Amino acid sequence: MELEPSDFFTVEQAANYLQISQSSIRAYIRQGKLEAFRISGKRRVLIAKTTLLALLEPARPADGEPKSSPSGDNS
Repeated sequence: MELEPSDFFTVEQAANYLQISQSSIRAYIRQGKLEAFRISGKRRVLIAKTTLLALLEPARPADGEPKSSPSGDNS
């Protein structure tokens, strides 16, 4: 599998892609929620597109998954 430059985002590109702030992207990286790479000797941070997309969660549970009530009781 060969990686293309389009398979990676800068912090700015990732923030624009998800429509969130750059500081949020940096916070996800610091918290370990988002894996990022720095090119040796450079200040630029790169984030794999697949890793970025893994941050996204479905807005609703998929069919067949239990739905939890606001109280946390699944009955």
